[in-house]
Amino acid sequence: MSTFTGTYLDGRSSKPVQVGITFEGTTLRLKDCTGVSPDIVVPLQNCSATPPLGGTRRSLILPGGARCETRDAELLALVDSHRSPAGSARIVNFLESGWKTALACLLGLFLCLWGFVAAGIPFLAKMAAAAVPAAVTDRLSRQTLAVLDTRFLEPSELGADRSAHLQNLFHGLVDRKRSPANYRLEFRKSDHVGANAFALPSGLIVMTDELVGLAANDRELIGVLAHEIAHVENRHGLRVLFQNAGTLLLVSALAGDVSSISAAGETLPTLLIESGYSRGFEKEADRAAGTYLIRMGWGTSSLQNILARLAKMAPIHPAFALFSTHPDLEERIGYLKKMDRIR
Repeated sequence: MSTFTGTYLDGRSSKPVQVGITFEGTTLRLKDCTGVSPDIVVPLQNCSATPPLGGTRRSLILPGGARCETRDAELLALVDSHRSPAGSARIVNFLESGWKTALACLLGLFLCLWGFVAAGIPFLAKMAAAAVPAAVTDRLSRQTLAVLDTRFLEPSELGADRSAHLQNLFHGLVDRKRSPANYRLEFRKSDHVGANAFALPSGLIVMTDELVGLAANDRELIGVLAHEIAHVENRHGLRVLFQNAGTLLLVSALAGDVSSISAAGETLPTLLIESGYSRGFEKEADRAAGTYLIRMGWGTSSLQNILARLAKMAPIHPAFALFSTHPDLEERIGYLKKMDRIR
């Protein structure tokens, strides 16, 4: 016969009772240490123990919602021997039993999260961007342009002849494309934004009067337009949008911030404005534009020249990536020069 100690809770009140626990072959006898309450006899087969979690105090689960907390390892081992804990519980106990194991598990968790953010979310974003219907991209692009027109852009002051000429050049580029994108070129003026061009997911491309004025010739603008068209073709805008939104949702979910999750869908136009292209996306668009210019027999010097001029201009709104001078312009110019050398 073995005797143990514990704290008994009857499941009806919060008052704890100190008890002695005696193992009597196939039963457990709980005896009130104060002698006030009668003994409780429970068949061992009707008892179970909470899973071992590190050094926390475990409980015997008794019939009727009662339980008995104890630190007597021998008693718990006795109950476990009759009701072997599930494999998952044993694994959890092993993982939490030592600080080195727990630290290794925490490091593994961070590595898994980093891998998911670095590779998993971009992969899922690419798949999701490819599946977005044109109606959705059209609506998102209209909403985004409306926000830009309200905050930063003004109506274009380009002459009708110049606008029509550039529209013809643009149509010469997109007419060769077999794409579901609804390509459209819009002109805007903006003292705030300056020389700039950007593409929205539907195929709407906006070019500022200031960029037109900065260009030394049409080939430079053709190179810029080819670059922006490549962003649309590869759905870079949507992919960046989904990547950033996915990371935001992951962080919000881990933090338990449900309000951020529900509000994310309402801020997509703003998130699109604030999302800049990655270095890889810029290189992909430069490669497409450079390939087109080389195929036309012009080489990439025209695109290099206008990028070099843009590199000297500081972004007026650095917080808004859509308006910022594209990062690593010198590196991009070097990449275009390399394309010329190996053609």
